[in-house]
Amino acid sequence: MDVPIILIKADASEAMRRKEYTMGLFTYMLAAILFLAISGCGDSGGPAACGPSENIVDLDSDVYDIHDPTIIKEDDTYYIFSSSPLGQIYSSPDLVTWSREGSVFDALPDWLLEEIPEANHIGAPDIEFYNGEFVLFYQSHIAGTCNAATGYAVNKTLNPESPNYAWQDRGLVLRSEPFFDDFDYVCGDPPIMYNAIDASLFIEDGRTWLPFGSTLGGVMMAELDPESLMLLDQPPQFHTLAMRPLSEPDPIIEAPYIHRRGEYYYLFLSFNSCCKGSETKYEIRAGRSESVTGPYYSKDGNSLLDGSATLIIQKDGNHIGTGHCEVFSENGKDWLVHHAYDADKDYRSVLHIRRLYWDSEGWPTVECQ
Repeated sequence: MDVPIILIKADASEAMRRKEYTMGLFTYMLAAILFLAISGCGDSGGPAACGPSENIVDLDSDVYDIHDPTIIKEDDTYYIFSSSPLGQIYSSPDLVTWSREGSVFDALPDWLLEEIPEANHIGAPDIEFYNGEFVLFYQSHIAGTCNAATGYAVNKTLNPESPNYAWQDRGLVLRSEPFFDDFDYVCGDPPIMYNAIDASLFIEDGRTWLPFGSTLGGVMMAELDPESLMLLDQPPQFHTLAMRPLSEPDPIIEAPYIHRRGEYYYLFLSFNSCCKGSETKYEIRAGRSESVTGPYYSKDGNSLLDGSATLIIQKDGNHIGTGHCEVFSENGKDWLVHHAYDADKDYRSVLHIRRLYWDSEGWPTVECQ
């Protein structure tokens, strides 16, 4: 008769322990939820989780094969321009769903083919609104070399239904020619070495600047004439903004974009090689300076001239190689616009638009704040 009593007592004790465990687990979960709410993660003003903010674009719309995106808004429509054979344009009513429109050019400009007969694309576009018209900088180059050229075109409107819609090409702005015959890997305007790719227009206080460049010679910037948008100085005067040691395993640095916020100029860059399938390590980094011409420093205080820069994003799940970005600001919100490569779709490039936040020290981040 003692055994059943012992068993009953054991069952009661086990039930009590389970009840205590359940109550403890409930209390822990409630505390965790309250902590997340207090810390800002999961609230309506931030990303759903403390990781990269959500890519808001509809992946079922025309967002694949967008590469090196640049964005602007006219009236109620957003426009993106992408690297492509002739300068592909996309439009959206809401930043989410995108439709393919026409191209900037019907054929490559004559001046470009005269400079680089092998040219086959309109690459790394940058669209801005300046002096009452839309200004599109673009480049073309021979793949794998620094034999490159940058030019620009203008349009009064981006609405293809407008009678004023017409692209007018303004020609060559910057050329990097090979220093030696049959060797297209050291280029520029002797004795200055640079690569005339990935230019973007930065406008402030009546002055116009053109950040550009990549690995050999580093990321540089020249001032433009505010009327013609051609190089202000002859011979050109260049400011070197960022470099990486060529001894690094993957020393690529490119795609500069400058964003002004408060007292600082933020220089966004892309590090490492793009377009290598599963081996792609393309990523977005940044530094900042109190002067547009530099010097720029990373968050840990190191100079961007020594190869440093603060990591912003390098992947988003199966979308790797996040790079070639710019910042789009509207209604008090900042958005990071860039491309990535979808590992589930044979590494096709795809558009990403995500919230960009600023931490307590004023540094850009896509992480929960």
